[in-house]
Amino acid sequence: MRDIADLQAAYDELLEVAASAGASVSSADDWGVDTVLAHVVASSRMLAAASAELLSSRIPVVDNRPTQCREYLDAIVSSAGSSEALLGTVRNCGHELILLASQLPDGRELTSVPTIIVDAGWTRVERPVPFSTLLDPSHVREHLGQLRSLADRDDRTTEQLRAGTNREEQP
Repeated sequence: MRDIADLQAAYDELLEVAASAGASVSSADDWGVDTVLAHVVASSRMLAAASAELLSSRIPVVDNRPTQCREYLDAIVSSAGSSEALLGTVRNCGHELILLASQLPDGRELTSVPTIIVDAGWTRVERPVPFSTLLDPSHVREHLGQLRSLADRDDRTTEQLRAGTNREEQP
């Protein structure tokens, strides 16, 4: 059985920050909180399916391009129906991944799996990598940082709007 406590901790922290971040607005070029969370859902589903394939003695192909497809991410957000329900989806998908990954027999997580990782249109990985590399919590933590940045940006925008409103009210 694989120890995935670090991955669990990363999901727990992500959910905590996301719950307090609120819902920032996404644009065509920029991801808001809901879109980031939808990407985490899609990525968790991708890795859960790959874990299930390894548990079935198959070699999965891990390709993250669908996890960045705007239509897929919008469908995840829309089907959740609310920010609270989306957080529940993140929690459930993360839990499913953790349950499956923790059941991998010793050494199975070291299986090299064909992998394609694209980030912002750039191919970062296109080769077999040990599956354990894909279970590293750094991806979740990267999006945790992204959520913190979005929350900070939204806080600054709110402060600027309040400051502008206060100036307008003064004679």
